[in-house]
Amino acid sequence: MNPDYALLTTRAECDAATADVTFELKTFSYRDTGLDIADERASRSQISGAAALAKKDGEILIAQGQAALAGLSAEQQQDANDALELLQAQRKKIMKGNRTSAGTDRFLSTVDAAQVQSQVDVLTAVLSGIAAHRATLPA
Repeated sequence: MNPDYALLTTRAECDAATADVTFELKTFSYRDTGLDIADERASRSQISGAAALAKKDGEILIAQGQAALAGLSAEQQQDANDALELLQAQRKKIMKGNRTSAGTDRFLSTVDAAQVQSQVDVLTAVLSGIAAHRATLPA
């Protein structure tokens, strides 16, 4: 359904409609920017998470080497095993934090982005339609 520009009967009404639609367009433009920022944040978070995981893997390798040393007393062996278990638990926590959204969440975010873009396109076309209609009205 297309807007009925004939409902705007004066240039003043066209100007008021232009202001209202421009404001509406700004809200969707800001929302679009917000989605872009959220995408960037997610990417940065994944990079940070990968770095944290790599660091933790290095710590685990060192701890595995220490736990495998020959000649440790029973207490030293238990301490080394406990340290290794703690690092492995921390690794699991990092892995959970790095998981991406479930399929439906990711799908809905693409729906939201498509909705915002469609609305921006509609509002931009409406602004052009108002301007064209305004030009046909007497001064």
